[in-house]
Amino acid sequence: MRLIICAAALSALTALPAVAKDASTTTQTTEPARAVYVCDSSAMTRRAFTREHGATEFVTAEQAAAAKGQTWSKPKCIKPAEARKLKDMARR
Repeated sequence: MRLIICAAALSALTALPAVAKDASTTTQTTEPARAVYVCDSSAMTRRAFTREHGATEFVTAEQAAAAKGQTWSKPKCIKPAEARKLKDMARR
C-alpha cells in the first residue's frame, strides 16, 4: 500500500502546475500526465487494470524516468521492485 501511495505522490509531483508570479497575466502550465501504478503480475490484476484503463503495460523504472516530457495516453504498471528503484532515482 505504501508503494501505491509513493507512486501516486511521484505522479502528482510531476504533474503539479508551474508557479506563476502573477496569475492574472500569466497562464499556468502542467507537466504531461504520466501515471504509474504499482501492480503485481497476477491474472486478476491484469484483468482489472485492462478493464479500467484499456490495456496493461508494464514499464521499468528507467523507462518511467526516461519518459520525462512525454505524455502517455494510458497509465502504466510498474512492479514493486521497479517502484523502489524509481523512488530511489527520484531522490537523486
